[in-house]
Amino acid sequence: PIPLCALPPTTKQWYQRRVHGELTTKPTQGNIDKYLNMPDIKLTYFDLRARAEPCRLLLAYGGIKYEDDRIPPPWDAATTWPTLKPTTPFGQLPLLKWDDEVLCQSMACARFIAREVGLAGNTNMESAQVDEIIDVIQDLINAGVKLFFAKDEAGMKNHGEVTVPTALGQLEKKLVSRGGQYFVGNNFTWADLHTYMYVSDLPDKSVLGGFPKLANLVERVANIPNIKKWVETRPVTSM
Repeated sequence: PIPLCALPPTTKQWYQRRVHGELTTKPTQGNIDKYLNMPDIKLTYFDLRARAEPCRLLLAYGGIKYEDDRIPPPWDAATTWPTLKPTTPFGQLPLLKWDDEVLCQSMACARFIAREVGLAGNTNMESAQVDEIIDVIQDLINAGVKLFFAKDEAGMKNHGEVTVPTALGQLEKKLVSRGGQYFVGNNFTWADLHTYMYVSDLPDKSVLGGFPKLANLVERVANIPNIKKWVETRPVTSM
């Protein structure tokens, strides 16, 4: 598929509709020849979904080719992280190389890709509304990760039984207030994709039973062809 970052705005809109299966026609060869200037992309992270999966999902959605550079996680005896870490700008992964530039911080990388593939909102307000949902999801992820690595079983239990359902209820209410189909601008955005990513990794997905609009959104995102293909073919990892 044609990477959105290589296409002008009008063709991006066409491509987004095609990704969702709404169109079956192809752009003219002239458009492809004129705008297909593919960047050299490399995403470096551990062999996990975790902090790099937002970027991978966005790249998959846009049909953008890239090098998925994976190293064994820090707790693996075969890891090269101690050697690689001092060479990174902030001692962290993921790293996103985009042509001659290198970006760090998972959300900065993902937000950049979201803009490139047209999923960051069409106005400043929509961009802020996308970020609003992203931040809610990130708060949930960060809280869960902290409890997991602290081996706080009581905290994890409360997180799963109280914190997560409460947040999902708030997200359901926000989704309904914006039309019930998408979180922002009545169009598919990174906010919907990030919510899908989080909910898909929940250990107990039955919690979605009380939130029908969210459940429907997650199902629709899962069936976007490029997302579906990536999820079905990506490396199987523990987290």
